[in-house]
Amino acid sequence: MKVVQISVEGFDNNFSYLIIGENKEAFLIDPTGSKDIIEEVVKENKVNVVAQLLTHSHPDHYELVDYFKSKGIKLIDFKEIIKKPFLEKEIEIAGVKVKVISTPGHYKDCVCFVIENNIFTGDTLFVRGIGTTAYGGNDLLLTKTLEYLSALSPKLILWPGHNYGGSSSTLKEALDNSHIKPGKKAHEKIKEKVKEYENKFGKKY
Repeated sequence: MKVVQISVEGFDNNFSYLIIGENKEAFLIDPTGSKDIIEEVVKENKVNVVAQLLTHSHPDHYELVDYFKSKGIKLIDFKEIIKKPFLEKEIEIAGVKVKVISTPGHYKDCVCFVIENNIFTGDTLFVRGIGTTAYGGNDLLLTKTLEYLSALSPKLILWPGHNYGGSSSTLKEALDNSHIKPGKKAHEKIKEKVKEYENKFGKKY
């Protein structure tokens, strides 16, 4: 198994991920931003992408889902998992075992993916700080989610949804930094970007 982190620009320093499994098959996590950048990475790695996964359904994380669907790449949903916090389910894609964990807080349908010694946290937890709850989130649930994550192996390599303070870290390092809050300028930038994406997709965050 190989993790390829892709800096896709997008909403604000977004990351998408290409997970390469067996027989040159792969899947995408949070396909967003520049499709040209993602397709170039897929081409460079000479893989066949067979599925898409989302850490949550904010528009800046699913921006390219329909595009890749049009190419025959299915989106796997987790409707059963997100019914209750911290439910877990293991699936297998491209010969890779993926543990899906319901981790609400930043948004109601947030999930994290644990793959071998890696955890993909979307906007639940960054290298420095956590995702805002201002757009459909819940502070109490996010606190409980962080407590839940703290029970996992601290040596897991954390791969976030945005480059906020770094591109990766250990889970322990990220949890130690989870108290860090963005400044006023960062909040204003996020507000502007949210309005832009709401107009673009015709829906509220």
